[in-house]
Amino acid sequence: MNLSGKITDEKGNWVVNAETNESGGGFSCEIHMTIHSEGGEFAHEYKAERTFDTKQDAVLYGLREGMVWIDLKMSRTIRA
Repeated sequence: MNLSGKITDEKGNWVVNAETNESGGGFSCEIHMTIHSEGGEFAHEYKAERTFDTKQDAVLYGLREGMVWIDLKMSRTIRA
């Protein structure tokens, strides 16, 4: 069984999803971020660069990484 988590802001401007998968003796995490703005929708996704001992560690890492990415994108620190 996989584990997933989702975080949204109260206005619905952005969403972070994290999903775990079994991977080589541990668990990997796919991270999906979406930002909704007047200019349209921007989506980005990637797989965490490491594996984790537990599903819980993997999904928490994914949600945390997604939130950092959203913060950097919203502050225009990154333009990806």
